[in-house]
Amino acid sequence: MSEIYPIQAGIDEAGLGPLLGPLSLGWSAIESRVPGADPWDALAPLVCRESPRSKKLDASHLMVADSKKVFTRNPRGRARLERTALSFLAQLPGHTELPVDGSFLANGPLGPEAHWIQGSPWYEKLAREHGGALPVHSGAGTLELTAERLRRAFAEGGMRLVDGGIRLVPALELNDSYKRTHNKGTTVLQYTFQALIRLWEQFSMRGLIVIVDRQGARAHYAGPLEGAFPNTTVTILDESPGTSTYRLDGLRGTPAEGTRMLVSFTERGEDHSFTTALGSCFAKFGREVAIEAFNRHWGAQLEGLKPTAGYTLDGRRWLEDAKAVIATAGLAPGVLTRDR
Repeated sequence: MSEIYPIQAGIDEAGLGPLLGPLSLGWSAIESRVPGADPWDALAPLVCRESPRSKKLDASHLMVADSKKVFTRNPRGRARLERTALSFLAQLPGHTELPVDGSFLANGPLGPEAHWIQGSPWYEKLAREHGGALPVHSGAGTLELTAERLRRAFAEGGMRLVDGGIRLVPALELNDSYKRTHNKGTTVLQYTFQALIRLWEQFSMRGLIVIVDRQGARAHYAGPLEGAFPNTTVTILDESPGTSTYRLDGLRGTPAEGTRMLVSFTERGEDHSFTTALGSCFAKFGREVAIEAFNRHWGAQLEGLKPTAGYTLDGRRWLEDAKAVIATAGLAPGVLTRDR
C-alpha cells in the first residue's frame, strides 16, 4: 500500500472548562499537490505563526497558531482571530466571499440540532442573523482583500482548503452528554469523532492524515476508534506519553475497502500541525462569536450588566449580577450553565 496521504487535516476544541457558553470544536483539511508539504511554508509570507510586533504588519497578516496565541481579549486580538477565521472560511468549496452572518455557527454541518438551541434566545438570534453582520472587529472591505490574497496564496502554493468548520455544543446539549458519559473526556472525544468521521467519509478513499489535539490523560484510543469506524482494522503505531498514533485500513469486501487514515492524538497538536492550529482558531472564533451573542442578549435585558467570557470565577460573578433577570427569563433547566 502506498503511504502517501494527500489530505492533511486537524481537529481542536475550545471552551471545555468554562461555566457559561458553548464547547466549540473546529476542524480543517488541506489538499496539497505535494503530499506532506507544510502550509506554513507554502502560504508564507501572508500567513505566520507569530504575531508581528507592529500593529500595521499584524493587520496585513493572518496568524495561524494555537488560538491562545492568536486571540487576546482586546481589540487587536479580537480582530486578529476574526481576520484569520473568516479569511480561511471564505476559502471553503462553494464559498466565493466572506461569511456575512453567524448562521453558519448555529446551523453548521455537524449541528447543533435545532432542539438544543430552542429556549436559548442568544443562540436563536445567532441562527437567524447574529444580531448584525460579520465581521464585527475588522473592516469588511479590508477582510475581503485579505481573503482574496489568501486565495492566491493557496493557488500559488499548490494547496486547497477542502473542508473546515465549527461545531458549537450549547450547555443544554453538553449537559445531556455528561448525563450519558459521566466524563468530560469521553464527551469531548465523542464530539471530536463527529468531525473525524466527517473527514473519513470525505477523504479516506484518497488517503488522510489527521492530527487531533489531545486533551486529558487518555493515551489509548484503539478501542474507541474500532467502535467508531466499523469495517476497518485499527493498527497501533505509537502510544507514548506525548502522542498516540493509529492507522485505519478498510477491510476487503466491505463498504470501507480502499479507505485509509493515519490519526494521531498529540499533545499541543496545534504547535505541530497547521490544520490543527487552524481548527483551534475556528473553534475559538466560534466560541467567541457565541459568547458575544450571549452578552448582547443579556446586556439588553439588564442595563449595566458587565459582560463575561464565561470562565468559572467570572461566570459565577456574572450569575450573581444577573440573578434577577435570570429569574424572570423562564429558562429550562440546563440551558444556561454547565453541570460539569
